[in-house]
Amino acid sequence: MQRELGVGVTAAPLGEFHLSTRIPTSAGGRTVTRTRLHTVLTEALTDDAHPCPVALVCAPAGSGKTRAVVDWARELLAAGDAPTIAWLTIEERHNDLDVVHRAILRSLTDTGNPRVQKACAGLDSEAPDLGAHLSAALHELGENIWMVIDDAHLLRGTDVLTDLESFMRWQPPMLRTVIIGRFEPPLALQRLRLDGKLFTLTAKDLAFTSDEAAEMLDEHDVVLSADDLDALMDRTEGWAAGIRLAGMSLEGHPDPSRLIAEFTGDRRAVADYLIEEVLAGQTDEMREFLLRTSVPVSFTVELAEKLTGCTDAHGNIDWLEHHNFLISRITDSPTHYRYHPLLRSYLRAEISRIGHVEVEHLELTAAHWHDEFGDALLALEHAVNSGDHDEIVALLARTSLALIVGGHGEAVDRLLTRAPRSSQDHPSARLIRAAAALASGNIPVATSTLELLDRRRSGLLVDGAAESRLHLLLRESLRVQTAIGTGGIDTALNRLRSVGVGSSGDPDLDAFVLLQEGRALLFLGRNDESEVVLGKSLAHARLGDAPLGVMYCLGTLGGVAMSRGDVVRASALADEALAIGRTHSATSDPNFQLAKLIDSWCRYIRMDPDAARLADESAEALRRANTETAGFADGAATLFGLDETGRRHSSVTTLHSESPVSSSLPVPPGIRAVLLPAIQYAYLFAGETGWAHELASETHALLGPTGDTALVEAIVHLHLHRLDLARKTLQPVLDGELECAAGTNLIAAWLVDASIALARKHDSRAHSALTEALRLAEPQSALRPFHDCGPQIRELLVRSTGRFGVLEPFAERLRASFPRSESAASDMLTPRELELLVELPSWRTAEQIAADLCVSVNTVKTHLRGIYRKLGVTSRRDAIAAAQHNGLL
Repeated sequence: MQRELGVGVTAAPLGEFHLSTRIPTSAGGRTVTRTRLHTVLTEALTDDAHPCPVALVCAPAGSGKTRAVVDWARELLAAGDAPTIAWLTIEERHNDLDVVHRAILRSLTDTGNPRVQKACAGLDSEAPDLGAHLSAALHELGENIWMVIDDAHLLRGTDVLTDLESFMRWQPPMLRTVIIGRFEPPLALQRLRLDGKLFTLTAKDLAFTSDEAAEMLDEHDVVLSADDLDALMDRTEGWAAGIRLAGMSLEGHPDPSRLIAEFTGDRRAVADYLIEEVLAGQTDEMREFLLRTSVPVSFTVELAEKLTGCTDAHGNIDWLEHHNFLISRITDSPTHYRYHPLLRSYLRAEISRIGHVEVEHLELTAAHWHDEFGDALLALEHAVNSGDHDEIVALLARTSLALIVGGHGEAVDRLLTRAPRSSQDHPSARLIRAAAALASGNIPVATSTLELLDRRRSGLLVDGAAESRLHLLLRESLRVQTAIGTGGIDTALNRLRSVGVGSSGDPDLDAFVLLQEGRALLFLGRNDESEVVLGKSLAHARLGDAPLGVMYCLGTLGGVAMSRGDVVRASALADEALAIGRTHSATSDPNFQLAKLIDSWCRYIRMDPDAARLADESAEALRRANTETAGFADGAATLFGLDETGRRHSSVTTLHSESPVSSSLPVPPGIRAVLLPAIQYAYLFAGETGWAHELASETHALLGPTGDTALVEAIVHLHLHRLDLARKTLQPVLDGELECAAGTNLIAAWLVDASIALARKHDSRAHSALTEALRLAEPQSALRPFHDCGPQIRELLVRSTGRFGVLEPFAERLRASFPRSESAASDMLTPRELELLVELPSWRTAEQIAADLCVSVNTVKTHLRGIYRKLGVTSRRDAIAAAQHNGLL
């Protein structure tokens, strides 16, 4: 085996390393092949243009660095034209120059290469200039030789290090040196690095991927679900030793999920490994430093000094970093350090040995630190860990607003379950719990919590009148949020205003309170007032440098714009809100998803094919968050996806059962109005006249006598060919006597008027109405209303080509937006057949249709046969389905 692998036996042959230098393998000797590492290492050392003569593989214990290089060596030797590989494993005794010289020569001799053996035979290991003679001998040999020096971190003898530096600087061009160690040995490598002659692989490069971890676990006959594997990767962060130890523990375990959840540094196998391989050799002072700095999840040098009392905390951290201890800098905050999760959990388990009182003091120190730097959630977590009631309630009183506005209600709720009962009953804690209940969609819990606070109002006087008023403002703001889902918005809004809105002097508080006032006004349909209040809220949020507050305000203002049917403004506001959410990693926030839903509506109106996908994503996210807006999102996603479904009638049925304008859902009246025409057309073209009548009645009950209500009723009358009644219902809207809440609905009203005129053969009137619809739609790029109202509008657009003056470019864009299949199918059908086709979803008899069209029943039947034949169907239902598929209905 040694001859086959070409490995020296200075310490141990490949495959027989002690646990301290490799990850143990299962029976059979299978190992994980690190293909990506093999590739980059080989390419770096053999690059034709700029080869690196030296490679440094530097990572902490248990990272699999030696195993990776072993696998790489095996792979090299299995390939054709393989180099000669010498392997030297450093031991403490090799810090003597003569000893290390003999070990180097022996590792080269034991490769089994007779030419290398002959070149080394004449060299004297005790010669002071062995490096120069060895370099000359290998250069004369002219063969590819790769020297692997393992455990190089043990080298510290000055003579040995100087000799090795000199050799690497002048090593022959056919020689490659691979240095493996837990940390970078004290060699002068900087010159090689600057000259591009040193290639480095670190712990990050050696971290296992999910696929590699699964392969290693398979060696223990362990197969995990995707969620369990993700959880294990979070726990181990790809650390090879951690994955191997997990595999050993999981082998045959009946409940992998529970074991992974409990897989921490205090498990016996993990703790033993950490003690023997990571913590062994550390001084008592360094162990104490590690214990105390394990209290926070991450720490700076300054926090480490406060926790440990060590004036040279910077030096300790530098030493840990340099020695590749299981410590790393946080990428986004390079001045913050953190320990590997398994090491920290071990240290946390061990910290009790310094005494309960001292641990509480450390927790309070961390709490004060995070509070000082504005991290309210972490400060509260450490305060709860300390169990200090006074500190907990003081933090809650100071930070309840930041925690609520920051969307941390649920996290705080979970933390408080570990707090003393007296802390849990504090008014600030109950306010946050009400906010958490609202965030999770549990309105009954929020309502009962706020009612309890009402009964205990005297308890709000925590620190004088100003503190009391802060809590009152928060409480009444949360009550407004609750009322939006349960009703009684007017009452809740009046209570909030009675406390005094927007004048607390705290920009964050004022922004939050004004936001709730603006939302209430939006849901009451008072859009102009809402916009003014939300504008003030936005100004306060920007002043307070609260990015999430800014996102909430922008999203709600987008809702106001959507309520008005203002596509341009709604799109701009939603875009800005979404950009802030992505920048600040708030994509899971329900308010981010609502902004995304507004964006999807803007795209839907403009016939953007991404509209349905984005709406589906928002609906799924809101459903997972279990918010009160999930039902609206589901219905909107169904509506926006009707064009893409292959089973339209089934989708319309789903739309009816999950209607986004249902009276049971908390939806602002303007947003309800803006969706009505598309839903009404969907019902009618599916032949569901009863649902259409039901929608018209519900709209009148919810919105009252508005232009939107009249439009929905006129669409039904037009569909049933009640032209006079349709015109009479619509006329006040066209004359401006009945105002539409949504501007897009006025576009739809003029298109209904154009359809009425077409049915009456009033071509001039139809063209005039269509022109007015184009004029209103062009600034908004609103294409959807023209698609919703049926093929007759598309035919009128085609017939009127060149007659729209300055609106002609938009009209041409509109014509191009219709599917090609629609154009081909409509060209097959005659104008009379197209007129009759529109009547099919009404499910009226041929006799009724003939009477309305003033033709004979036989004429109707003749046209029906022509429609069936041209669409390739044999029944009325199939004709409707085919027409919908082709965009004719």
